[in-house]
Amino acid sequence: MATQTRTIRAKPRIELEGLLTAIAYVVLILWAVAALFPIYWMVKNSIEPSKNIAIFPPNLLPTKVTLVNYFDVMRRFPIPRWFLNTVIVASARTAGALLFGAMAGYAFAKLKFWGREVLFWALMSVIMIPGFITIIPLYQLIRAFGLIDTIWAVILPGLTGGVGAMFLMRQVMRTLPTEIIESGRIDGAGEFRIFWEIIMPLAKPGLAVLGIFHFVGNWNSFLWPLIVLRAKEKFLLASGLGLLASPKDTGMGSMTGVLFVGQVMAGACIQAIPIIIVFLLFQQYFLKGITIGAIKG
Repeated sequence: MATQTRTIRAKPRIELEGLLTAIAYVVLILWAVAALFPIYWMVKNSIEPSKNIAIFPPNLLPTKVTLVNYFDVMRRFPIPRWFLNTVIVASARTAGALLFGAMAGYAFAKLKFWGREVLFWALMSVIMIPGFITIIPLYQLIRAFGLIDTIWAVILPGLTGGVGAMFLMRQVMRTLPTEIIESGRIDGAGEFRIFWEIIMPLAKPGLAVLGIFHFVGNWNSFLWPLIVLRAKEKFLLASGLGLLASPKDTGMGSMTGVLFVGQVMAGACIQAIPIIIVFLLFQQYFLKGITIGAIKG
């Protein structure tokens, strides 16, 4: 009798848990649709003729598929050159952030020297300074070195990865056992050899997180390249494609004030699709970045 009573009481609880699970799935599906719909709308408008985009009410599915918007954008602007510039800048700044961030993180996590904690927290206090405050001094410094309108003006300011790269790699290095470093020293390995041959392979997950975050951020860099670059062929994708919405740089529409929405969407796809592919390929590292360094070994 008691067993039957417990079974009867358990059934409503199971049904309630099932109902809550179903509601949770519905909410997550609606959330995913709301998040992905702008991307779908961007791609859909980029492959439709301009006259079809202007139809009201708009069609949810493309009525005619064409790549004319992409060809028009390629004809009006040096997209391949901008793409190459963006790859060079993003790759160089990401490589620099990985190297210098790992070196600084290793020093603050595993090396003992006078004033280590004071220096670390002094550097961390830089995070409290808004980035916009440093734009004018940094611009004056770049101009003093004669680097305005060169690709080095975009690469050099962010080459070290900043305090964020140092902090992330310090948290990663703290999870590594100190005993392997002592073993390397006993075997006669120098500090740089220990760092390069022992620490760097063990820190690969953290390096992957840092590399992905920095590559995505540098790929989407807009304001600083727009400030220091003058020649249109030296632009990056983000700052260059901003010209699609500029009245004086809209090509055929500059005389009539017409904004070609299809071409703007095509430019946005060219900018966004490589990063979306990177995210889909390495999304596990993005998730790992949320908890990395939370557990100290």
